[in-house]
Amino acid sequence: MNRGNLKVEGESQGSMAELAQALDELESHATEFPATVQIKVTGLDLWEWLNRCREIPRFVWSDRGSDEVWAGVGEAAVVSVDDATSAERVFSHCRELLGANRELKFFGGLSFDGSSSWQSLGAGRFVVPRLQLKDGYVTLAVMNEADIRQARLDLQEIGLDSMPFATTLSEPIETCYSPNFNGWQTRIDEALALIRSEAVEKLVLSRKTVLKFGHALDPILVAAKLKAATHDCFVFCFDSPSTGDADLNSRIAFVGATPERLFRRQQHHLDSEVIAGTRKRGATPEEDERLASELLHSDKDQREHDIVRKSIRQKLHKFVDHLSVDEHASLLRLARKQHLRSNVEGSLKPNVGDGMLLSRLHPTPAVGGYPTDNALPEIARIEPFNRGWYAAPIGWIGADTAEFAVAIRSGFVEGDTLSLYSGAGIVRGSEPAEEWQEVENKIQDFMNVLGQRETSR
Repeated sequence: MNRGNLKVEGESQGSMAELAQALDELESHATEFPATVQIKVTGLDLWEWLNRCREIPRFVWSDRGSDEVWAGVGEAAVVSVDDATSAERVFSHCRELLGANRELKFFGGLSFDGSSSWQSLGAGRFVVPRLQLKDGYVTLAVMNEADIRQARLDLQEIGLDSMPFATTLSEPIETCYSPNFNGWQTRIDEALALIRSEAVEKLVLSRKTVLKFGHALDPILVAAKLKAATHDCFVFCFDSPSTGDADLNSRIAFVGATPERLFRRQQHHLDSEVIAGTRKRGATPEEDERLASELLHSDKDQREHDIVRKSIRQKLHKFVDHLSVDEHASLLRLARKQHLRSNVEGSLKPNVGDGMLLSRLHPTPAVGGYPTDNALPEIARIEPFNRGWYAAPIGWIGADTAEFAVAIRSGFVEGDTLSLYSGAGIVRGSEPAEEWQEVENKIQDFMNVLGQRETSR
C-alpha cells in the first residue's frame, strides 16, 4: 500500500477494533499522507450515531436533490479563518493539507461580511472530520505520520454505536423579533429612500426571529428533520460543544436547508445559478399554478431577478472563456416554496481558483444588494444584528473540486435558543407589510419542518 487509502472489506458489522488494526497496517507500510482507512459497517443509523457522539464536534452535509448524507465527527484537521484571511488563502491552505488525496474534504463556511462572530465559528472554519460515515462506509482520516497517535486516542472517544434521540422539540416558550414590525417598516423606508436616491438599485434586508425553548435543542435532531422534509435543498449542520461535554446546553451550531447554490467547480467547468423571487406553494394544484403564474409575470420579482442575473455576468466576465446565463427564468419548485431560477454555466480561464470565484460571487445581489459595494455598508448600518454565517458561503473543498451553497433558510442554535434568519430583496415598489410577510413565510417553513405552530408578530 503506497497511496494512503486502505479499505477493509468483510461481512462483519464494522468495529473500532477493525479500524485500530487498519491503523497498525497503515503505520507499518510506506504511506502517502494524508491517508484514509475505510471499513464497511451495517446496521448503524447515521443520525443516531451522531447523537451518540455529543462530546465532540459533529457535522452534516447533504447535496441538493440527493438522498446521500455525509456525517462526520471529530477533527483530523482544522483551518480557522480570522478577519484578515482571504478566501484564496483559505483554499490554498486547505489544498496544501489535502495534498493529492481525493477521498477527503474540508467542510465548513465563512461569515457573511468576513468578520468574527458566533463564538468558535468565528470568521470561518473548515474541518476534515476524523471519522466520516457515508454510503455504509466509515472513513478514518489521518493527516500525517505524527497524527496516527492522535487518531488512536480519538477512536477511543468516538465509538461506532448509536443512541436514539431522547428528546423532541416542544413549542417555544418565548419569541422575539429583531427588528419588530415597526422597526422593520422604518428600515424598509430607509432602503426605499436609498433606492430613490439611486445609491442602490436593490437592498436585501434580513430579520432575526429568536425562539427560546424550555429545554436545550439538539441541532442534529433539527438537521434530521430538515433532511427528511427538504429533498431539493442543501442540508447542513456544523455543531460544536463549547465546553467539551455532552450537555446540549453547552453546544452551539449552525443548521439549515438552503435551495441556493453559490457555485460548483470541477476543473475548469463552473456551475452557478440565480435564485431570486419567491411565492409559497399552493394548497391545491389550481392555487399552485396561479401562484406560479403570478411569480413568473410579476414585474417586481422579475426586476429583482434581473439584477442578480446582470451582476453575475458583470462579476464573471473577466474570468471565463465562455459564460451562459438563462435569458428567461424558470421555476424552482420546493416542498413549500417556489422561486425564479436561472442557470449559469461557464468555462473558466486557466489559473482561476475557487477562492477567486468565491470572492467574486459572494455576496450575490440575492442576499446583499446591488451595487454590492454600496449595498453592504448600508446593510451593516441598517440591520440591528450581525449576520454571522447567515447568507454566507457554506460547503466543501476537495483536492481538485469544490462546492458552495448560500446559507439562507438557516438558524443558529445556542443551548435552548434558536435564532432563525431570513431576508427579502427590497427594490422600487416594495411594500413593508408584504416584505415582512415574505420573511415570515420563509421562517415559518423552517418552523413547520420542526413541527412548530405559526408564530405571530
